[in-house]
Amino acid sequence: MPTTRRLFLLTLALTSLFASACVNNCKPRSQQPLSPLRGTLLAIGGGLEDDNAPVYERFAQLARQGAGQRAPRIVIVTTASGDEPDAQRGKRESFAVWCPQIPVDVIGRDTPSADAVATIDAASALFFTGGDQKRITTKYRPANTDTPEWLAMQRLLARGGVIAGTSAGAAMMGDIMFFSGRSAPALGIIKEGQRGVAFDPDNPIDDEDAVVIGPRIGPGMKLVPWALIDSHFFERDRIGRLVAALEDSSARLGIGVGEDACVEINLATGEVTGTSVAASLLVDRAWLTREGLTRRGGIAYVLAKGDSVHLASRLTTKFAAPKPRPAGETTNITIAEPGQSRQLASWRVFVRGSEGLHAVDLGGWSVVTWPDNDGWVGFDIEVPANPR
Repeated sequence: MPTTRRLFLLTLALTSLFASACVNNCKPRSQQPLSPLRGTLLAIGGGLEDDNAPVYERFAQLARQGAGQRAPRIVIVTTASGDEPDAQRGKRESFAVWCPQIPVDVIGRDTPSADAVATIDAASALFFTGGDQKRITTKYRPANTDTPEWLAMQRLLARGGVIAGTSAGAAMMGDIMFFSGRSAPALGIIKEGQRGVAFDPDNPIDDEDAVVIGPRIGPGMKLVPWALIDSHFFERDRIGRLVAALEDSSARLGIGVGEDACVEINLATGEVTGTSVAASLLVDRAWLTREGLTRRGGIAYVLAKGDSVHLASRLTTKFAAPKPRPAGETTNITIAEPGQSRQLASWRVFVRGSEGLHAVDLGGWSVVTWPDNDGWVGFDIEVPANPR
Protein backbone atom coordinates (compact mmCIF):
# COMPACT_ATOMS: atom_id res chain seq x y z
CA MET A 1 0.00 0.00 0.00
CA PRO A 2 1.47 3.42 -0.91
CA THR A 3 2.66 5.50 2.00
CA THR A 4 0.18 8.30 1.24
CA ARG A 5 -2.71 5.80 1.33
CA ARG A 6 -1.56 4.39 4.67
CA LEU A 7 -1.29 7.85 6.16
CA PHE A 8 -4.78 8.71 4.92
CA LEU A 9 -6.31 5.58 6.48
CA LEU A 10 -4.43 6.14 9.73
CA THR A 11 -5.65 9.72 9.89
CA LEU A 12 -9.22 8.59 9.16
CA ALA A 13 -9.06 5.94 11.90
CA LEU A 14 -7.71 8.40 14.47
CA THR A 15 -10.37 10.94 13.52
CA SER A 16 -13.13 8.34 13.92
CA LEU A 17 -11.70 7.23 17.25
CA PHE A 18 -11.58 10.82 18.50
CA ALA A 19 -15.12 11.48 17.30
CA SER A 20 -16.34 8.35 19.05
CA ALA A 21 -14.57 9.40 22.25
CA CYS A 22 -16.16 12.84 22.03
CA VAL A 23 -19.62 11.33 21.63
CA ASN A 24 -19.12 9.52 24.93
CA ASN A 25 -16.92 11.91 26.87
CA CYS A 26 -17.26 15.44 25.52
CA LYS A 27 -20.87 16.11 26.50
CA PRO A 28 -21.69 19.24 28.50
CA ARG A 29 -21.42 18.63 32.21
CA SER A 30 -25.18 18.61 32.73
CA GLN A 31 -25.54 15.79 30.18
CA GLN A 32 -22.72 13.55 31.46
CA PRO A 33 -23.84 10.11 32.66
CA LEU A 34 -23.92 9.91 36.44
CA SER A 35 -20.82 8.43 38.05
CA PRO A 36 -20.98 5.26 40.13
CA LEU A 37 -22.06 5.73 43.72
CA ARG A 38 -19.64 7.78 45.76
CA GLY A 39 -19.81 10.26 48.58
CA THR A 40 -21.33 9.99 52.04
CA LEU A 41 -24.72 10.41 53.69
CA LEU A 42 -25.22 11.37 57.34
CA ALA A 43 -28.73 10.47 58.51
CA ILE A 44 -29.61 12.18 61.81
CA GLY A 45 -32.75 11.11 63.65
CA GLY A 46 -33.86 14.59 64.74
CA GLY A 47 -33.32 16.52 67.95
CA LEU A 48 -29.69 17.21 67.06
CA GLU A 49 -28.10 19.01 70.00
CA ASP A 50 -25.65 21.83 69.38
CA ASP A 51 -23.03 20.07 71.53
CA ASN A 52 -23.09 16.79 69.56
CA ALA A 53 -19.38 16.89 68.77
CA PRO A 54 -19.08 13.49 66.99
CA VAL A 55 -21.73 14.44 64.42
CA TYR A 56 -20.67 18.04 63.74
CA GLU A 57 -16.98 17.15 63.64
CA ARG A 58 -17.59 14.30 61.20
CA PHE A 59 -19.73 16.54 58.97
CA ALA A 60 -16.98 19.19 58.91
CA GLN A 61 -14.35 16.55 58.13
CA LEU A 62 -16.38 15.14 55.24
CA ALA A 63 -17.09 18.64 53.92
CA ARG A 64 -13.34 19.26 53.70
CA GLN A 65 -12.60 15.86 52.17
CA GLY A 66 -15.34 16.29 49.57
CA ALA A 67 -13.91 19.59 48.38
CA GLY A 68 -10.92 17.94 46.76
CA GLN A 69 -8.68 20.66 45.33
CA ARG A 70 -11.35 23.31 45.88
CA ALA A 71 -12.20 25.18 49.06
CA PRO A 72 -14.91 23.43 51.14
CA ARG A 73 -18.35 25.02 51.13
CA ILE A 74 -21.54 24.10 53.05
CA VAL A 75 -25.11 24.61 51.86
CA ILE A 76 -28.01 24.61 54.34
CA VAL A 77 -31.20 23.35 52.64
CA THR A 78 -34.25 24.62 54.56
CA THR A 79 -36.88 23.32 52.13
CA ALA A 80 -38.50 20.96 54.67
CA SER A 81 -38.84 23.54 57.46
CA GLY A 82 -42.02 25.47 58.21
CA ASP A 83 -40.07 28.50 59.46
CA GLU A 84 -37.18 28.59 57.03
CA PRO A 85 -35.50 31.76 58.37
CA ASP A 86 -35.44 30.30 61.89
CA ALA A 87 -34.03 26.97 60.63
CA GLN A 88 -31.36 28.87 58.71
CA ARG A 89 -30.36 30.98 61.71
CA GLY A 90 -30.11 28.00 64.03
CA LYS A 91 -27.95 25.96 61.71
CA ARG A 92 -25.73 28.91 60.76
CA GLU A 93 -25.00 29.41 64.46
CA SER A 94 -24.08 25.73 64.85
CA PHE A 95 -21.76 25.74 61.85
CA ALA A 96 -20.15 28.98 63.02
CA VAL A 97 -19.00 27.04 66.10
CA TRP A 98 -18.07 23.71 64.52
CA CYS A 99 -16.96 24.84 61.02
CA PRO A 100 -15.87 28.47 61.54
CA GLN A 101 -13.61 28.61 58.47
CA ILE A 102 -16.03 27.04 55.98
CA PRO A 103 -18.36 29.42 54.06
CA VAL A 104 -22.08 28.66 54.36
CA ASP A 105 -24.82 29.26 51.76
CA VAL A 106 -28.57 28.62 51.96
CA ILE A 107 -31.20 27.38 49.52
CA GLY A 108 -34.89 26.86 50.22
CA ARG A 109 -38.32 26.48 48.70
CA ASP A 110 -38.23 29.87 46.94
CA THR A 111 -34.70 29.60 45.57
CA PRO A 112 -34.82 29.65 41.73
CA SER A 113 -33.71 26.38 40.19
CA ALA A 114 -30.71 27.84 38.33
CA ASP A 115 -29.47 29.55 41.51
CA ALA A 116 -29.90 26.36 43.56
CA VAL A 117 -28.01 24.29 40.98
CA ALA A 118 -25.12 26.77 40.89
CA THR A 119 -24.96 26.80 44.69
CA ILE A 120 -24.95 23.00 44.95
CA ASP A 121 -22.34 22.68 42.20
CA ALA A 122 -20.03 25.00 44.18
CA ALA A 123 -20.53 23.04 47.44
CA SER A 124 -18.84 20.08 49.06
CA ALA A 125 -21.57 19.49 51.69
CA LEU A 126 -25.35 19.86 52.02
CA PHE A 127 -27.30 19.88 55.27
CA PHE A 128 -31.09 19.39 55.13
CA THR A 129 -32.99 20.80 58.11
CA GLY A 130 -36.03 19.08 59.61
CA GLY A 131 -39.73 19.65 59.01
CA ASP A 132 -41.86 17.82 56.44
CA GLN A 133 -40.02 15.51 54.05
CA LYS A 134 -42.82 15.81 51.48
CA ARG A 135 -41.71 19.41 50.93
CA ILE A 136 -38.29 18.12 49.90
CA THR A 137 -39.54 15.58 47.35
CA THR A 138 -42.19 17.99 46.03
CA LYS A 139 -39.45 20.51 45.30
CA TYR A 140 -36.61 18.26 44.13
CA ARG A 141 -38.23 14.99 42.93
CA PRO A 142 -41.84 15.85 41.97
CA ALA A 143 -43.75 12.82 40.72
CA ASN A 144 -40.58 10.78 41.33
CA THR A 145 -38.72 12.50 38.46
CA ASP A 146 -35.25 14.00 38.20
CA THR A 147 -34.84 17.75 38.52
CA PRO A 148 -31.79 19.96 37.87
CA GLU A 149 -31.32 20.29 41.64
CA TRP A 150 -31.45 16.52 42.17
CA LEU A 151 -28.93 15.99 39.40
CA ALA A 152 -26.67 18.59 41.04
CA MET A 153 -26.92 16.62 44.30
CA GLN A 154 -25.87 13.50 42.42
CA ARG A 155 -22.87 15.36 41.03
CA LEU A 156 -21.94 16.50 44.54
CA LEU A 157 -21.97 12.89 45.73
CA ALA A 158 -20.13 11.69 42.63
CA ARG A 159 -17.24 14.02 43.43
CA GLY A 160 -17.06 12.68 46.99
CA GLY A 161 -19.20 15.22 48.85
CA VAL A 162 -21.51 14.69 51.81
CA ILE A 163 -25.27 15.14 52.20
CA ALA A 164 -26.53 15.26 55.78
CA GLY A 165 -30.07 15.64 57.04
CA THR A 166 -31.89 15.70 60.35
CA SER A 167 -35.41 14.35 60.98
CA ALA A 168 -37.21 14.99 57.66
CA GLY A 169 -33.78 15.53 56.11
CA ALA A 170 -32.90 11.94 57.01
CA ALA A 171 -36.28 10.34 56.32
CA MET A 172 -36.24 11.53 52.70
CA MET A 173 -33.00 9.77 51.74
CA GLY A 174 -34.21 6.35 50.59
CA ASP A 175 -35.88 5.21 47.39
CA ILE A 176 -38.98 4.95 49.58
CA MET A 177 -39.76 7.29 52.47
CA PHE A 178 -42.35 7.76 55.20
CA PHE A 179 -44.92 10.49 54.71
CA SER A 180 -46.18 10.35 58.31
CA GLY A 181 -48.03 7.98 60.62
CA ARG A 182 -47.81 6.03 63.88
CA SER A 183 -46.96 2.40 64.48
CA ALA A 184 -50.37 1.12 65.61
CA PRO A 185 -52.34 2.09 62.47
CA ALA A 186 -49.36 1.15 60.28
CA LEU A 187 -49.58 -2.36 61.76
CA GLY A 188 -53.31 -2.45 60.99
CA ILE A 189 -54.61 -1.88 64.52
CA ILE A 190 -58.08 -0.31 64.76
CA LYS A 191 -59.67 0.20 68.16
CA GLU A 192 -63.37 -0.27 68.84
CA GLY A 193 -65.44 2.56 67.38
CA GLN A 194 -62.77 3.71 64.95
CA ARG A 195 -63.14 3.69 61.18
CA GLY A 196 -60.17 2.51 59.13
CA VAL A 197 -59.29 3.57 55.61
CA ALA A 198 -56.38 2.50 53.41
CA PHE A 199 -53.58 4.98 52.80
CA ASP A 200 -53.46 6.54 49.33
CA PRO A 201 -50.76 9.20 48.84
CA ASP A 202 -52.61 10.61 45.82
CA ASN A 203 -55.95 10.96 47.60
CA PRO A 204 -55.65 12.45 51.11
CA ILE A 205 -58.45 11.58 53.53
CA ASP A 206 -60.63 14.56 54.47
CA ASP A 207 -62.39 12.77 57.35
CA GLU A 208 -60.42 13.71 60.49
CA ASP A 209 -62.06 10.87 62.44
CA ALA A 210 -60.81 8.20 60.05
CA VAL A 211 -57.78 6.12 61.01
CA VAL A 212 -55.44 5.61 58.06
CA ILE A 213 -54.46 1.94 58.05
CA GLY A 214 -51.10 0.77 56.76
CA PRO A 215 -47.74 2.51 56.45
CA ARG A 216 -47.85 5.97 54.90
CA ILE A 217 -45.02 5.68 52.40
CA GLY A 218 -44.16 7.01 48.96
CA PRO A 219 -41.17 7.80 46.71
CA GLY A 220 -38.17 9.34 48.46
CA MET A 221 -35.15 11.26 47.20
CA LYS A 222 -33.28 8.14 45.99
CA LEU A 223 -29.97 9.03 47.60
CA VAL A 224 -29.38 5.66 49.30
CA PRO A 225 -30.41 2.48 47.43
CA TRP A 226 -30.16 -0.15 50.16
CA ALA A 227 -32.47 0.86 53.00
CA LEU A 228 -35.56 2.73 54.14
CA ILE A 229 -34.76 5.31 56.84
CA ASP A 230 -36.94 6.39 59.77
CA SER A 231 -36.26 9.15 62.29
CA HIS A 232 -37.21 9.88 65.96
CA PHE A 233 -37.15 6.11 66.08
CA PHE A 234 -36.93 4.91 69.68
CA GLU A 235 -38.53 8.00 71.19
CA ARG A 236 -41.74 7.53 69.16
CA ASP A 237 -41.83 3.70 69.18
CA ARG A 238 -41.52 3.51 65.40
CA ILE A 239 -40.36 -0.10 65.08
CA GLY A 240 -43.94 -1.08 64.21
CA ARG A 241 -44.33 1.31 61.33
CA LEU A 242 -40.84 0.51 60.00
CA VAL A 243 -41.60 -3.21 59.89
CA ALA A 244 -44.99 -2.56 58.24
CA ALA A 245 -43.33 -0.34 55.62
CA LEU A 246 -40.66 -2.94 54.85
CA GLU A 247 -43.39 -5.55 54.58
CA ASP A 248 -45.47 -3.46 52.15
CA SER A 249 -42.61 -2.17 50.02
CA SER A 250 -39.76 -3.57 47.98
CA ALA A 251 -37.25 -2.67 50.69
CA ARG A 252 -35.66 -5.40 52.81
CA LEU A 253 -33.52 -3.29 55.17
CA GLY A 254 -34.61 -0.41 57.37
CA ILE A 255 -32.59 1.96 59.52
CA GLY A 256 -34.28 3.53 62.53
CA VAL A 257 -32.28 6.53 63.73
CA GLY A 258 -32.86 7.80 67.25
CA GLU A 259 -32.94 11.41 68.34
CA ASP A 260 -29.53 13.09 68.57
CA ALA A 261 -28.24 9.96 66.84
CA CYS A 262 -26.54 9.67 63.46
CA VAL A 263 -25.51 6.94 61.04
CA GLU A 264 -22.99 7.39 58.25
CA ILE A 265 -23.63 5.65 54.94
CA ASN A 266 -20.61 5.29 52.68
CA LEU A 267 -22.02 5.09 49.16
CA ALA A 268 -18.77 3.78 47.68
CA THR A 269 -18.49 0.79 50.03
CA GLY A 270 -22.14 0.23 50.97
CA GLU A 271 -21.41 0.35 54.71
CA VAL A 272 -23.49 1.97 57.45
CA THR A 273 -21.68 3.05 60.63
CA GLY A 274 -22.92 4.44 63.93
CA THR A 275 -21.49 7.95 64.26
CA SER A 276 -23.00 9.25 67.49
CA VAL A 277 -23.12 8.28 71.15
CA ALA A 278 -26.89 7.70 70.79
CA ALA A 279 -27.72 4.42 69.03
CA SER A 280 -29.74 3.49 65.96
CA LEU A 281 -31.25 0.21 64.74
CA LEU A 282 -30.77 -1.76 61.51
CA VAL A 283 -33.71 -4.05 60.71
CA ASP A 284 -33.74 -6.98 58.25
CA ARG A 285 -37.15 -8.38 57.26
CA ALA A 286 -35.84 -11.27 55.12
CA TRP A 287 -37.40 -13.97 57.35
CA LEU A 288 -40.47 -12.03 58.48
CA THR A 289 -43.81 -13.91 58.59
CA ARG A 290 -47.40 -12.89 59.41
CA GLU A 291 -49.96 -14.35 61.80
CA GLY A 292 -52.91 -11.99 61.52
CA LEU A 293 -51.50 -8.64 62.61
CA THR A 294 -48.59 -10.25 64.46
CA ARG A 295 -45.20 -10.22 62.72
CA ARG A 296 -42.61 -12.86 63.56
CA GLY A 297 -39.01 -13.59 62.65
CA GLY A 298 -37.55 -10.12 62.29
CA ILE A 299 -33.90 -9.50 63.13
CA ALA A 300 -32.18 -6.28 64.12
CA TYR A 301 -28.75 -4.92 64.94
CA VAL A 302 -28.12 -2.07 67.39
CA LEU A 303 -25.75 0.42 65.75
CA ALA A 304 -23.73 1.95 68.56
CA LYS A 305 -20.92 4.42 67.90
CA GLY A 306 -18.30 2.79 65.64
CA ASP A 307 -20.41 -0.26 64.75
CA SER A 308 -20.57 -1.03 61.01
CA VAL A 309 -22.67 -3.30 58.80
CA HIS A 310 -22.15 -3.77 55.08
CA LEU A 311 -25.60 -3.08 53.60
CA ALA A 312 -24.78 -3.99 50.01
CA SER A 313 -23.29 -7.37 51.01
CA ARG A 314 -26.18 -8.03 53.36
CA LEU A 315 -28.54 -7.92 50.39
CA THR A 316 -26.48 -10.26 48.21
CA THR A 317 -25.05 -12.77 50.71
CA LYS A 318 -26.96 -15.87 51.78
CA PHE A 319 -27.11 -15.95 55.58
CA ALA A 320 -28.22 -18.72 57.90
CA ALA A 321 -31.80 -18.47 59.11
CA PRO A 322 -32.11 -16.63 62.43
CA LYS A 323 -32.44 -18.53 65.67
CA PRO A 324 -36.02 -19.37 66.64
CA ARG A 325 -37.58 -17.61 69.57
CA PRO A 326 -36.51 -19.49 72.69
CA ALA A 327 -38.87 -20.91 75.26
CA GLY A 328 -38.76 -19.64 78.80
CA GLU A 329 -39.75 -16.72 80.97
CA THR A 330 -39.80 -13.27 79.39
CA THR A 331 -38.37 -10.28 81.24
CA ASN A 332 -40.62 -7.25 80.79
CA ILE A 333 -39.17 -3.80 80.19
CA THR A 334 -40.96 -1.40 82.52
CA ILE A 335 -42.18 1.97 81.29
CA ALA A 336 -42.35 4.92 83.64
CA GLU A 337 -44.42 8.06 83.14
CA PRO A 338 -44.07 9.96 79.84
CA GLY A 339 -40.93 12.05 79.87
CA GLN A 340 -39.04 9.45 81.90
CA SER A 341 -37.94 6.02 80.72
CA ARG A 342 -40.74 5.60 78.14
CA GLN A 343 -38.61 7.36 75.53
CA LEU A 344 -35.95 4.69 75.87
CA ALA A 345 -38.11 1.59 76.31
CA SER A 346 -37.97 0.69 72.61
CA TRP A 347 -34.20 1.05 72.72
CA ARG A 348 -33.79 -1.04 75.88
CA VAL A 349 -35.80 -3.98 74.58
CA PHE A 350 -33.36 -4.37 71.66
CA VAL A 351 -30.23 -3.76 73.72
CA ARG A 352 -31.31 -6.27 76.35
CA GLY A 353 -32.47 -8.71 73.70
CA SER A 354 -28.85 -9.72 73.30
CA GLU A 355 -28.92 -10.97 76.90
CA GLY A 356 -32.09 -13.08 76.82
CA LEU A 357 -35.83 -13.03 76.18
CA HIS A 358 -37.25 -9.52 76.78
CA ALA A 359 -40.52 -7.76 75.97
CA VAL A 360 -42.07 -4.31 76.10
CA ASP A 361 -45.78 -3.45 75.91
CA LEU A 362 -46.28 -0.33 73.79
CA GLY A 363 -50.04 0.01 74.21
CA GLY A 364 -52.07 -2.35 72.03
CA TRP A 365 -48.98 -4.09 70.65
CA SER A 366 -45.67 -5.35 72.01
CA VAL A 367 -42.12 -6.19 70.97
CA VAL A 368 -40.36 -9.39 72.10
CA THR A 369 -36.59 -9.81 71.54
CA TRP A 370 -33.97 -12.56 72.00
CA PRO A 371 -30.31 -13.20 71.05
CA ASP A 372 -29.51 -14.17 67.46
CA ASN A 373 -26.29 -14.78 65.52
CA ASP A 374 -23.25 -12.45 65.42
CA GLY A 375 -24.66 -9.75 67.69
CA TRP A 376 -28.03 -9.54 65.94
CA VAL A 377 -31.29 -9.73 67.89
CA GLY A 378 -34.40 -11.65 66.84
CA PHE A 379 -37.78 -10.02 67.42
CA ASP A 380 -41.54 -10.47 67.10
CA ILE A 381 -44.16 -7.74 67.01
CA GLU A 382 -47.24 -9.13 68.72
CA VAL A 383 -50.75 -7.74 68.29
CA PRO A 384 -53.50 -9.31 70.44
CA ALA A 385 -56.87 -10.23 68.97
CA ASN A 386 -58.50 -7.24 70.67
CA PRO A 387 -55.84 -4.50 71.05
CA ARG A 388 -56.76 -1.95 73.63
